[in-house]
This record gives sequence, C-alpha cells and structure tokens, in this order.
Amino acid sequence: MPRKTLRNISLLALSTLPDLTLAGQPTPSDYLDSQPLLLEIRYCECQATEPDGDPADVLPEFLDDSRVLRVGAVTTEHSNFVASRELSMGYEISPVEKPSGSFQLTYASEYTTRDGNLAGQGTLVLEAGQWVSLFESHHQTKAGAKHAGVAIRLVDQSSSQ
Repeated sequence: MPRKTLRNISLLALSTLPDLTLAGQPTPSDYLDSQPLLLEIRYCECQATEPDGDPADVLPEFLDDSRVLRVGAVTTEHSNFVASRELSMGYEISPVEKPSGSFQLTYASEYTTRDGNLAGQGTLVLEAGQWVSLFESHHQTKAGAKHAGVAIRLVDQSSSQ
C-alpha cells in the first residue's frame, strides 16, 4: 500500500511539473535588465576612423587619445542623458531580437571643440563590446587637417572587454 501511495504522489508531482517549467523563453528586455551594462562614450579632436572605413573600425590612436564618459546601469525604462564640459548626449537603448546581444541606440549628441560644434543624431544597432563611430569631422585648414570624432560601445561589466 505505501508503494502505491508513493507512486500516486510521484505521478501527481510530475503532472504539475510542465506548468512550472513552461514559464517562457527570456526576452531581450530580460537580458538588458539582468546584465550590468556600461555605456562607454569616447570623444577626441583626432581621427576616429579611416575616411572611407567602416564605423566599427575605430582607430587605436583614437582610443588612446580620446576622453571617456562611462555610464553604468544602463536601462530601457526611460530616456537618458549624459554630459561633460565638451560633450552632451541624450539617448535611449533597447534590446533587439537578432542578432542576440545587440541593442538599438537612438541618440542626439553635440560635441564642442576648439573650432566649433559637431552634432549627430540617429538610430543604430550595436553589438555588445563593439565600438561604433557615431559621428566625426574632417576638414582642411591652413594649419593642416583637423579631425574630431565621437565613438560609443556597450560593455558587459561582468566580463573583461
């Protein structure tokens, strides 16, 4: 008799198990909300990418010479704003389904240089950890070529990038 009771209890427990395990697949929002993401913004009065290069091919010299703003705890709950003396940027970040680990960034930014102001706005998709040049300027003066640029990436703080 105890064996039959144990079997009935086991069957009852197993019959409720699918209800517990079918909670649904995680969404991109779940990923963004659970990951410690850091927004890293770099800006410099120097060349960020090659003139005809890919926006993701940020030059090592730009990364070495640029100033940096880091914003931790990036969320999707509301629009965000960050500013320094030279750079201001309003932005919104939201996860996208594909490719996995990618995010849509909508931004409007202004960078004040010694020679004037640069501004950029738009929407783009970022892969976590990948640099993207938001906007840059190249112009020739009597003193030589002048460059300025702004680049950005999202970093997962739980991994070393």
